[in-house]
Amino acid sequence: MDEPRASEGASAETSEDHRPRRGGADRPGAPLSARELPDLLERVHAALTARRDVLDDLNVFPVPDGDTGTNMVLTVRSGLTALRDAQPASGAELSREVIRGAIRGARGNSGVILSQVIRAVVEELTGHHEVDAATYARALGHARELAYEAVAEPVEGTILTAITAAARQARAAADEGFDLPRASAWTCDAVARAVAATPDQLAVLREAGVVDAGARGFEVVLAAVHGHLTGDEPEVHLDAPTHGERRRETGCHGSRDNPFEVQYLLDAPDDRAPVIRRALEQLGDSVVVVAAGGLLNVHVHTARIGPAIEVGLGHGRPSNIHVVHFDEQIAQRAAASHAAIGAVTVLQGPGLISAVTSRHVEVVEGAAGRLPSVAQLLDAIERVTAHAVVLLPGHRNAIPTAMQAAELARGDGGREVEVVVEAVTPPAVLAGLAVLDPEGTLADVCATIAEAAGAVRTGEVVAAVRDADTPIGTVRAGQPLAVVDGEVVTACEDPVTALGSVADAMELKRAELVTLLVGAEVGVDERAAAVEVIEAAAPDAELEVVDAGHRPSRYWIGAE
Repeated sequence: MDEPRASEGASAETSEDHRPRRGGADRPGAPLSARELPDLLERVHAALTARRDVLDDLNVFPVPDGDTGTNMVLTVRSGLTALRDAQPASGAELSREVIRGAIRGARGNSGVILSQVIRAVVEELTGHHEVDAATYARALGHARELAYEAVAEPVEGTILTAITAAARQARAAADEGFDLPRASAWTCDAVARAVAATPDQLAVLREAGVVDAGARGFEVVLAAVHGHLTGDEPEVHLDAPTHGERRRETGCHGSRDNPFEVQYLLDAPDDRAPVIRRALEQLGDSVVVVAAGGLLNVHVHTARIGPAIEVGLGHGRPSNIHVVHFDEQIAQRAAASHAAIGAVTVLQGPGLISAVTSRHVEVVEGAAGRLPSVAQLLDAIERVTAHAVVLLPGHRNAIPTAMQAAELARGDGGREVEVVVEAVTPPAVLAGLAVLDPEGTLADVCATIAEAAGAVRTGEVVAAVRDADTPIGTVRAGQPLAVVDGEVVTACEDPVTALGSVADAMELKRAELVTLLVGAEVGVDERAAAVEVIEAAAPDAELEVVDAGHRPSRYWIGAE
């Protein structure tokens, strides 16, 4: 077998005395130890983070969505966070948590596929005190199998091609009897050549004058692994077009028939993945579904947001629903250089999330009893491309978490982040986002949002979770409660009657604008009755009805 040509800057030594320069490596060709997984993931995360913006700018396929670098960073970070949180634990427990963490945090095609690479590597590391070239080759071969299995319609010239090149070259190197550092050098070189050739496989890349962003991101990952092994990280060329060039070249590309990216987690058995994959193929393209012990990550590009989510509902409980409109995302990247203020908020319900997600707003799914973690808020803050971020907690109990996330973001990333504590209900969040000025100053924007959110009176219909004696009397579990401004007004026998009680207590007849958010459990007939109740209670107000699809509240009302 011929020796590979070395990538520029790559450490591709092939002599028998090639010696890795890393802690604990005391002999030529020392294998990778499983206990080094935290340090290895740290290095991969740092490498992707350093190149994230360039990878984002590079992306043009399958649509110019501009977030490949960010998606890959978030995927690795989620796995790394899970690993840290799980320690100390047994090897099997750590492996399970890392895999679930990576799949839980994976975003976009490339991110979900990268989660499968992490899964394959972790599964191969588990149970091995030392990892040699043969184990490394098996890990990459397993990664290839998982990646192709996850994708409904594999496309060559993408990250899949890069993974295939890595698996083949690593296998060849192991068969030649190479040690791990030398096999890694061969593999990095093969991947660099495969990435450089992606424009020959996809016309859209050739026309834009770029390589595939996901493939280049995978090249960054393997270069970081090689750097961990040897101390010499191969140089990865990350030439990308300028914003203007990329828009001009690729602005007409993309699936205009499927303009939305829909992604969510699903609590469902692993064997549901192929069934869901086939169902989503009927609704769109770029379908990727992966599973890890009862947790599925579902991804599709589609024009039918609701049906895509309903596919998941037919097999389990969706969560972390994320909807992106590609045109808005492209505009977001184009505007990033001058947008001053963006926002992160906590909301729940696919209809509500879809209604507020925009080029300046990132939504983290959460509600009473299922509020997001600091890590989730930090991830969302990082996705905002504006210079400063306003954080709207969406729930009173989320304020401490939001404050901590803001403090960490300011300290770690130097971002300007402020929390608006008045925005603690869905109607208040909507009112605050309605006055968000992306070109304003942080102080002025926070003050305006706080004033708008604080001026909204809110009401809620929610079922009692248990039998209890309350200031309004005895309440039975499941009984609809009328809640106004956080205080229980009355308990009723049916939710529409409770909604009427909320309307009366809020004195909606004085309102100029009323927003009714309809929950996931409300049927067609009940919805019609609910709208009639609000119209009668607020005859002179402008009424906006949003099929939010939230839980556990049945209805939210906002009045201004």
